[in-house]
Amino acid sequence: MIDHVAVVVPAHNEEAEILGCLTALVAAVEAASPLSSVQIIAVADRCADGTAGLIERFAARHPIVTPMTVPFGNVGRARDAGAQAALDVIAAVDADEAVLERTWLVFTDADTRVPENWITAHLDHAGQDADCVVGTVEPRADVGNDDLIEAWFAAHHLGEGHDHVFGANLGIRGSHFVRIGGCPPLRLGEDVAMVHAVTAVGGTIRRTDDCRVVTSARMLGRCHGGFSTYLRELADETDGRLGDIDAEKSHAG
Repeated sequence: MIDHVAVVVPAHNEEAEILGCLTALVAAVEAASPLSSVQIIAVADRCADGTAGLIERFAARHPIVTPMTVPFGNVGRARDAGAQAALDVIAAVDADEAVLERTWLVFTDADTRVPENWITAHLDHAGQDADCVVGTVEPRADVGNDDLIEAWFAAHHLGEGHDHVFGANLGIRGSHFVRIGGCPPLRLGEDVAMVHAVTAVGGTIRRTDDCRVVTSARMLGRCHGGFSTYLRELADETDGRLGDIDAEKSHAG
């Protein structure tokens, strides 16, 4: 049984997205209540905009949110710092040697909106002996680019047992997080590295689509090579295919 839940949200210059993210997280916490112990660690990582201030003001109204500021400019280090801070709080209130087995760390991103069942679903899988839950993500269909969204779904199998890894929807048992040495200090691919590490130490991985999150479909993101880069490349490919089709139609006409 999980007694302690900690949500970690790294945020780098996310003033346009962070409040929506935190609001959805609070709703997910409320839907999962009662929980023995829960905290949301919002990590403002080397922000040059108003992200940190927005987090602090939101936290003043929602005590389960803990603001944190770090200077890394590195999503792996930001995730790890937030998780370590959460584990320190848990250790201070629960001295049981088995506390890490009863702790669940959940990671998402600042431009993401989680569903109300997000935490509940993660805990259900943890209760069925999962040590790591790899959830799914879909881009928000609010950018007026239906072709891009269609191309995304064509390229991704998002059912049960999917083969993707998204840092915006990832859960790890506290004991396994410690066992793998925490989140690696990578600017890109830290999520994949964590899942591989859990597998390497014999942890049970559950890949599910029952708590899919929705994330920004922006083309200019905060990390080169990440989700936004992939979408931009996918958009270029889609535009190229549509251009070929138009040319064929023109030639046929």
